[in-house]
Amino acid sequence: MPPHDHLYSSVPNDGVSRLNNQRASLVHWIVGRFHQLLAEGKDDDACFFMDEWFEWVDKKTYINESTVFFDGDELNELYKQSKS
Repeated sequence: MPPHDHLYSSVPNDGVSRLNNQRASLVHWIVGRFHQLLAEGKDDDACFFMDEWFEWVDKKTYINESTVFFDGDELNELYKQSKS
């Protein structure tokens, strides 16, 4: 579990459904892209692609896979602060 600070915060109750939908959409995209690569005869590319995303589609690990989203503006601000 990541440390509790402003970079790692739990999802507000109203955001859980939205986060679940985003994760589900991503998993559908992963599987679709994998099938597309196979259909194009790019078997090696498909295997390399799925190797990178396996944790997201494996039923045994999917539920335990952390999802970390960030606010790009906040990340840029933190970077600027670290350089000053």
